[in-house]
Amino acid sequence: MRRLLPIAILALLWGSTLMGQSNLTVSGLGFFQDRSMDARLSFLNNVESDVTIDLDAAILEDSAFLLLEQMKRKGYLEPTIEGRMRVGDTERSVYWQGDYAIQLEVDFVAEAVEFIITPGVLSYYDTVVVDGVHAIEAKQVERFFIPGGVLFSGKKARVFTYENFERRQGRLLRALDDLGYRSAQVVNQQIDIDPVSGAVQVELKIEQGPLYQIGELEIVITRAGSEDEVRKEPAQGVVFTREWEQAERAALRNEAYRAGYPDATVSSEIVADSEEQAGVILRHLRYRVDYGPAVTLQQIEFDGDAATKRSVLKRQVELKAGEPLDLIAVSEARRQLMGLGIFQEVGLQLEPTSGDARSVVYALSPSQRKELQLRAGWGSYEQARLGFRWEHRSPWGRAHRYEVEVKQSFKSTLGEATYSIPQFLGTELTTYLNAEYNYREELSFDRRAQGMAVGTSMQLSDTGLRLAVEYGFSQENADRLDLVSFESEEDATVASVTFKASLDRRDDFLAPSSGYSLYASLETAGQWLGGSVNFQKLELGGSYHTSLSESILLHAGLQGGTIFTTGAAEDNIPFNERFFSGGENSVRGYVEGGASPRDSGGDEVGSESYLLLNLELEQRIYSQLSTVFFFDSVLNARDGFFDREREVLSSIGFGLRYQTVVGPLRLEYGHNLNPRDSDSDGALHFSIGFPF
Repeated sequence: MRRLLPIAILALLWGSTLMGQSNLTVSGLGFFQDRSMDARLSFLNNVESDVTIDLDAAILEDSAFLLLEQMKRKGYLEPTIEGRMRVGDTERSVYWQGDYAIQLEVDFVAEAVEFIITPGVLSYYDTVVVDGVHAIEAKQVERFFIPGGVLFSGKKARVFTYENFERRQGRLLRALDDLGYRSAQVVNQQIDIDPVSGAVQVELKIEQGPLYQIGELEIVITRAGSEDEVRKEPAQGVVFTREWEQAERAALRNEAYRAGYPDATVSSEIVADSEEQAGVILRHLRYRVDYGPAVTLQQIEFDGDAATKRSVLKRQVELKAGEPLDLIAVSEARRQLMGLGIFQEVGLQLEPTSGDARSVVYALSPSQRKELQLRAGWGSYEQARLGFRWEHRSPWGRAHRYEVEVKQSFKSTLGEATYSIPQFLGTELTTYLNAEYNYREELSFDRRAQGMAVGTSMQLSDTGLRLAVEYGFSQENADRLDLVSFESEEDATVASVTFKASLDRRDDFLAPSSGYSLYASLETAGQWLGGSVNFQKLELGGSYHTSLSESILLHAGLQGGTIFTTGAAEDNIPFNERFFSGGENSVRGYVEGGASPRDSGGDEVGSESYLLLNLELEQRIYSQLSTVFFFDSVLNARDGFFDREREVLSSIGFGLRYQTVVGPLRLEYGHNLNPRDSDSDGALHFSIGFPF
């Protein structure tokens, strides 16, 4: 009963937010859809919910029409609506169908009405045959109408409406246009809808037309007080697409902008087309660039957000009064202002709008400066994770920010605070100061760490590479029961410098389907930095994601690390710094940390070196549901760099994934292929988030 109570409360809250007018109700679609339609009518009729309204003929007819249209947009092309209207002590029923017709007298007024919707048959794409397209593979052409990428595609994923048919047909023509087939058109279409099943058969005849390429390209530049400059540019044989057109216009316009002509305009004309030969037409083009007047930068102004200090803003704008007004540099300065992360929008305008001297005005729209986010998650080892994150942007009007994050689970406690300064001293560097407390119960010991770090990072926008360097000072403690079987440094002061680099080219970091990611980290800890231990810690890794077919994905992850020292390992390598493999994001036949080397007493003591391989085959069943087959394997070396006491632990398994807005919900079981004497046969994991 207790488990049902939150669901009941949620249903009541949902219903309260989706209530329509008190004397106008919708039924026939189920509780939640009825409430949704009620709310939709409130919005479309522009009246407040839970308010009794006058139900005259106009509002009743409009509501019926809106409900019919909503059902048609959902794929129910022949819906029927019965309006049961109460007038005094009598009740009257009126029916509206797919082909809307007025049913009520002009002076009719009801006291209450219930619209009962009978949706009818759901129409869905069954087959789509497109003839005449040769530039795109037939399977890809079909995907413009019927979605792929899954093993099973239900009717609701293939809903047919006349509106979406026109949109998808238009996207196909635009795709041909983007390939250079500028005259592609539909010459015939046939749509057959089965009134019983709702299956729709579509046949399209498309005339692809010739491929257009660039022939001669002439550029005519006009400047006030001088003769036109005419130049020829090599472009013959280049496919003539809208993308090429836009790029050519932008290049010519930017050339003028950089020279100080912000009013420059670019126009183009077709000089001639060659005769079609082998399906190709050469199009001869002329571009005209009118530079307009030369303009000088008068001054820079900032409008809005008086709380942010102007000295901070001016450091982001590398423009000088009296120089030619470079509109590209002006736009780059706008990007720098947005990069501060404290503005929702930065508008740009020139004042006055004409003349040979103008000011640049940046209109600042501040973003939300204070934000509290509640955090929740689940992991098989830690179980429920709850917490919050508080962020305050630009607390002193200097574009700085501070963040506080707290997490609590059944196994761990985390508290972290970070103060950061973006674009430090006008550079691309973000400098930060971080303080952290972390307590966690591991399988055979409890770890505790508290410390501070100061660092700086930068993102190389051209490559996507992120670089960082950090100095950290922390106190690390490991509470172990057995200190005899394995000697290590349980209490250490770690002072270190860490260099990090990462590159993420995945299409989606929450649920990647293509692309790759790489990272590297090198930490150097030493007494010369203020600590009590000396060691170096290197970690490298990456992941790769690709499609093997429309519905099958391959995911691969490889990572490794090693810790080494010139002194005695038991005196210089803190126990907390060792590597502990196993768990929902590692070797999934083991619990968290369970795939680690052990001492003679059977306690996990971690490794000084490891190499971890993860392989997955993901089969998409439906759009949000997938099955996963995986193989995980780790090579551990308890002491040194893969010394003789190394071991390999591997597991295979199967799982289910359901995609959500915060990442996949994962239910996975890993079976151990070569368990040690004290290992279990496998482990079951329920967690949130992609494993690698």
